[in-house]
Amino acid sequence: MFSFNFKLRNNKDAIAGIQAIAVIGAVIIIGLLTVVAASGMIHVPVLTSLLGTDEARDLGVEIDYALFDEMLEDQGIVLNDEISDFTLTSEILYSDAAPMDLSLTSSQLSSYLQATNNEGPLKDIQVKLGTDNQAEMAAYVDLADLGYDFKGPVYASGTFEKASDSSINIEIDDAKVGLLPLPGGTAEQAEEELENLINDHLAKMPGLQIDELEVVDGNLNFEGDFPTTFDSVEE
Repeated sequence: MFSFNFKLRNNKDAIAGIQAIAVIGAVIIIGLLTVVAASGMIHVPVLTSLLGTDEARDLGVEIDYALFDEMLEDQGIVLNDEISDFTLTSEILYSDAAPMDLSLTSSQLSSYLQATNNEGPLKDIQVKLGTDNQAEMAAYVDLADLGYDFKGPVYASGTFEKASDSSINIEIDDAKVGLLPLPGGTAEQAEEELENLINDHLAKMPGLQIDELEVVDGNLNFEGDFPTTFDSVEE
């Protein structure tokens, strides 16, 4: 009887140990899947959707493409090709600059960026303008067409201001991929890449003159000389 009880107790202990290991293993797997889903870079069924990382963060900015059309008409800006040909990564030929005094709301700027970029690597862009040159940006990034295995929602907040008569400066205070913060070095690299991307476009604008560029009370104010005709260049 003692031997039977001893073996039974040992079997129960072994089963309990196996169950404990299984539970720990399940917790670890769920934890890893949650981290992966939280990044938004890899789709994990159910979890990705529950965490809201299968789409760009909503900053509460109203998108209305009619605002984009009105802005072009008000400023006399002409796009000579399809709107989808004017993404942030497109090669664009700009006309000579002309005087322009422009004030854009978050809705106008975001509507412009979505109208021109939703066919490119940055989709569903929202920019929420603050004050003292502060702004937030959210988008869904898909870099497959650029040769990188990366896609997911990104978010950044920081400052956007004039650096010279023909360039801007960006400083990112907070950056996330999905729900996970970007490491400092990666955030700095993203800041540099975004700044270079915009300044590369500005450098190709003949006669560009930035007299004033500031974010105040939810508006982006520009005064100076800016091109009024854009043509896309086939690569």
